[in-house]
Amino acid sequence: MKSSASTPIRLVLLVVMPFGVGYFLSFLFRNTNAVLAPELIRTFGLDASELGVLTAVFFAAAALQYVPLALLLDRFGPKRIFIGQAIITVIACLMTAWAESFAMLVVARGLIGIGVAACLTTAFKAIIVWFPRDRLATGNGMIMFAGALGAVTSTRPLQMFLANHDWREMFILAAIVSAALALFVAFAMPERNSERVADGRSSFTVYREILTHPVYWRVSPAAAFGLAGFFAIQGLWANGWMSDVAGLDQAAIGQRLLAMALAMIAGTLINGAMIDALARRGFDRSAYMAIGLGGLLFAEFALATKLDPQAYWPWLLMGFTGNIGALVHPILNRVYPVHYAARSISTIAVLTFTLVFVIQSGIGFILDLWGARPDGSYPEIAYYVGFGILVFAQGACLLYLVISLPRLRAEARKAG
Repeated sequence: MKSSASTPIRLVLLVVMPFGVGYFLSFLFRNTNAVLAPELIRTFGLDASELGVLTAVFFAAAALQYVPLALLLDRFGPKRIFIGQAIITVIACLMTAWAESFAMLVVARGLIGIGVAACLTTAFKAIIVWFPRDRLATGNGMIMFAGALGAVTSTRPLQMFLANHDWREMFILAAIVSAALALFVAFAMPERNSERVADGRSSFTVYREILTHPVYWRVSPAAAFGLAGFFAIQGLWANGWMSDVAGLDQAAIGQRLLAMALAMIAGTLINGAMIDALARRGFDRSAYMAIGLGGLLFAEFALATKLDPQAYWPWLLMGFTGNIGALVHPILNRVYPVHYAARSISTIAVLTFTLVFVIQSGIGFILDLWGARPDGSYPEIAYYVGFGILVFAQGACLLYLVISLPRLRAEARKAG
């Protein structure tokens, strides 16, 4: 499909459209519990710990599959893997729609994580397979934009849908969309896989080289903690904080979640272009990432200290800087061989999603240490402690990154 017959329109229809919709669903499911939380609490009688575990199991399932997924994508190609992901998503959505117990809901949520949480990696592999090399950034950008639309849809638009429909209907609709995606890819997309680079190294050797490189441990903790903290708050605890600490109703919460999602779109577009432009002028990529992570940390500090509880700016700043940790990939790609890229991405994904599981479930556990009030809300002090621990951990990782900047600049000059 990289021949002259592969027109831009054909590429968009056969590659960007199905894989973009898959990533749209991934972001939608990642964040739905921030809106569905009140409904799930009422339906299943969940406490904060159960809600945290339920939401975080999505990321735990993704973390467990990222490394084998990278290997399977190299072996079987994105078409077959995506069909399998879509089928699992259909089953998981139907299980969620029919769930009558917390245990069934957790299993279904885990299956959703297996189905869609890692589909961005599959989508990027598809772009590499089908797009010309001079259009890879364009293809990746379109996929990322589709995911950002999923983040937007999971906010105020989802609230509007729930005003007229039961939450279970949303999962039935998602199952239908996922089934349609599987059928479309199975019958419309030709089979193709990229050439594999055989350099004599086993996957174990490659992963060992990645994980023992000094640059990896200077940049990855801060990047992964930043991404994980953002995902944990955006995907769940933003709703609880705005309700219990800021005293906002669900409509006002939905507006702020929407603002954060829109800021995330802006950040995705602006930060990537900005870092490339500044890097051409000699500005260090690691320093740019550190500045962005500092902005994210300040937004979370504002929540942990109730600095301006009803304002929009912390959510806008968090959205704009929330994905800044993804800049770790171009930083690492400069110090590894090009064919290490997918496995390097998988290690960051495993670290990030494991941290999301720990943060989301950990905050729920901390809230339950204080216990819910009679009206179901949680004391402000519980949020201060939970968010404060997150800010402290992220701050420690960011400080280590800042201290490491001189050595990172030296490594960047060595890599060229």
